[in-house]
Amino acid sequence: MNTLVPLETLDTSFVNLGALIRHLRQRNFVGRVKVSLEEYEADVFLYGTEEPSIKEKNHATGRDGQGKEAMDRLLVRARDPGGLITIYQAVEDAPNVEGSHYEDLETPAPYEISEVLRSGAEAALRGLAPSLSAEIEWDQLLAASGVLISTVERAVKSVDEDFAAHFRAALIRIGDDYPFLDPTAGVFQYKDARAQLSEYPEAGAYISGLTESLRLVVSKIVAGNAGPRFCERVAVELAVAARRKENAFAEFTSRLDRIAGTRVL
Repeated sequence: MNTLVPLETLDTSFVNLGALIRHLRQRNFVGRVKVSLEEYEADVFLYGTEEPSIKEKNHATGRDGQGKEAMDRLLVRARDPGGLITIYQAVEDAPNVEGSHYEDLETPAPYEISEVLRSGAEAALRGLAPSLSAEIEWDQLLAASGVLISTVERAVKSVDEDFAAHFRAALIRIGDDYPFLDPTAGVFQYKDARAQLSEYPEAGAYISGLTESLRLVVSKIVAGNAGPRFCERVAVELAVAARRKENAFAEFTSRLDRIAGTRVL
């Protein structure tokens, strides 16, 4: 039966968490990566090359999270310095370890770091493993972002609402989880159907954050005078834009329903 033994504790000041997780999966690593930050912690469970799972806990808000959006939030938070990344390996019949399954184990016994893991940690430290952002064509992603935002903007203006004010409020609201989208940070800018970034975050976190901000805008309008039929209006606008920009919209296609609050495609 698999139990956990700790291999190494690293510092978020020096480690690219996304690169480290990718390296471990490529090495068919089975175990857990625990990330501890101020008022926040998360556990990433690795099953070799299979998709990892995650459990996060925000102690400041009391929110528990799982799934892809939780992973995106973790990759953003793991960029903050001073956090701890502890790596545990699942092993058969580890000595002096209590617990029956590695997802439940909290205090595994000491264990020496393996050379395979050390090479992965060093690769992440040196930046040799590519970041998630490097896999994305940012020019294309930002162009698609501009189209996406302007599409929702057009629907909002059609019901005589102030899109700029609603969008800014939504970005501020998600600023704790996606600080690069916080208007006060000056990293993200949107104007005249153009989205710009002065620095590139993890691409998955950017996509999730932008999706959530637009969802909040639509939800706010629906809760006001526009009512549920506004969702249908947004869905129609998004469907038209997606068909016109099919390839460019690839990163957002699966999230359009979430933005509109109803089926889009």
